[in-house]
Amino acid sequence: MAAPDDIVHDMTLELGPDKVPAPEFLKAVRAFAELLDGIAKDACGDKRAVGWEISVARGSQLIRADIAPATDPKAVHTVRTLLRRPPQRTVNRFRRFPKSIEGTRIWIGQEDCDSLRDSDDEQSSETGPFTEYGTVEGKLDTLSARGSVHFTIYEPIWDKGVNCSVPPDLVDTMQKMWRRRIAAHGMVHYDAEGRPMSIRAEEVELFPYDETPLKEFRGLLRTE
Repeated sequence: MAAPDDIVHDMTLELGPDKVPAPEFLKAVRAFAELLDGIAKDACGDKRAVGWEISVARGSQLIRADIAPATDPKAVHTVRTLLRRPPQRTVNRFRRFPKSIEGTRIWIGQEDCDSLRDSDDEQSSETGPFTEYGTVEGKLDTLSARGSVHFTIYEPIWDKGVNCSVPPDLVDTMQKMWRRRIAAHGMVHYDAEGRPMSIRAEEVELFPYDETPLKEFRGLLRTE
C-alpha cells in the first residue's frame, strides 16, 4: 500500500502487486481513463471540459492523474468540489471499476476510495438501468444484417459483448474495422449494476492503445 506522502495528486490508481499480467494492466489503465472522463462529464457535462495529465514514475506502482493547468478554473473548481462529495452517479462509476487485480486501489488526493467501490447502500440498490453519453471500447467482433446492420463490441472490462448500432453512414467505416479494437462514442444503455448493455454509436475510432507495443509499459512497476 502506498505511503500517504506518495498520494498528492487529484486522482491516483495504485496497482497492488509488484507484477501485473499485461492484459490486466491494460484493463486497469483503460478503466482508469474511462473513470476520469466520467468524472469530468459528471462535473461539467462534457468530458472534454477537463484536461488530465498522467504521470508514472519509473519503478512505481502509482498512475497519477492531475487536472491540466490549461483547464478552465471554473471546471477545476467544479471537479474538485465533486470529488470531495461525489454524487450517486459518480459513486456508481467507482463501483464499476474492475477489481480483477488484487490490492488495486483508487485514491482521491489522500483518501482511499475503497469505501466508494464497495458501498452497497439503499440508494445505490434502487438505481435502475440508465442511459447516458459514454464510450464502449473493445474488439469489433460480430454483426447481423437482418433488416439492419448491428455490431457487437467485445468489451474487456466486463468481459462481455455489447450490442452496437450505428447510422447508415458509419456502416462502411465499421466494416473496415472488423476484428480490430475500437472506441465507440454515443448513447450507452447500462444495467442496474452499471454494466454497458448496448450503445447507439455516433462516432467510432480505432482504439488508441491498440497500436502501443507492450514494451512501452516495461519499467512502470517494481521488479525483483
